[in-house]
Amino acid sequence: METVLVVAERARCDEIKRLFRPGGYAFIRAESEKEARMKLLDFQLSLVIVDAMLPGSASKDTAVFAASMDADTVLIVPDELSSHMAAIMMKQGVYVSGSSRDSFSAVLGAISVAREKILKVEEKNRKLLLRLKNEKLLTEAKCLLAGRRGMSEAEAHSYIEKKAMNCRISLEDAAVGIIRELS
Repeated sequence: METVLVVAERARCDEIKRLFRPGGYAFIRAESEKEARMKLLDFQLSLVIVDAMLPGSASKDTAVFAASMDADTVLIVPDELSSHMAAIMMKQGVYVSGSSRDSFSAVLGAISVAREKILKVEEKNRKLLLRLKNEKLLTEAKCLLAGRRGMSEAEAHSYIEKKAMNCRISLEDAAVGIIRELS
């Protein structure tokens, strides 16, 4: 369940909650910039919604602070100001939505797409880091075999492959065993 911080007055908060599809969200409300900052520090939030009609004109600062805390942040402004504000707030990492349901749904859709892309990139990065770690282990084992046993790189690689097949373990596990044995 996603935890959403809505920074708005009580009546406006209820209106904003109705923009969401039912279910899947736990809402927390803050009525001021100070209260919002405290909740941003205290809770693990996946989304922050800031109403531009926040008293004291602190809405932009609150939205920028929330975005700096790595929370997806949406600033809701009157429809006629949305494109102008989007250009300004985009540089701060803040999504801007008009107050209509369609505008808000489009912004939530954009956030969802961005999250999916980030997850794919993180998975690809995780696989590349694992591959790099395994290559490092193989290279270290080959260097030890070349230095301690006078093998060429091809002979060392073949030796690691044979050890892995004979012991029914992965190349990486065979390399770790060789590193432990020869270090």
